[in-house]
Amino acid sequence: MAALDSIFKNVDEDRTIDNAKRILGDYWKWRLRARRINFNLQSPAMDGMPKSPSYSNHNEDKQVSKANADFMANLVVQVIGAIAYDEMSEVYSKLLKLFYVQRFSKTKCMVNLNISDKTFDKYLKQAQLMFAEVYPDGVEDLIVKKYKPEIVAHYDEN
Repeated sequence: MAALDSIFKNVDEDRTIDNAKRILGDYWKWRLRARRINFNLQSPAMDGMPKSPSYSNHNEDKQVSKANADFMANLVVQVIGAIAYDEMSEVYSKLLKLFYVQRFSKTKCMVNLNISDKTFDKYLKQAQLMFAEVYPDGVEDLIVKKYKPEIVAHYDEN
């Protein structure tokens, strides 16, 4: 645990965890969007009716949206897998997979991992911090640094 403490000493853990929860919590939204079926329903064209020019390709927009959702869902799974580098981090990775990807309840996760309620909360917090650390900055930087106020020197005229 000491190694993790040193990694996150200048990190606003609560806000960073909130960012990780947001991304992890969106996993199923992206997974469902990636599975969305596209129908090409169109209104019948009526001659003589005024038309406004359409400059966008709606089918292409739908395909891009579907591809983005698939990318984001797969990215979450890859990042969860990437945090496992030793025995402890493998537990963190498994916890995130059970809780967010497989949508196990907290109790079912605790039974599956053979851990207590307090340990679950502690491990989940560390797992979320590790997820935020591994998540690619090019997509979104989830790490929130602690605010350090700038010290301004005051000089007396006396």
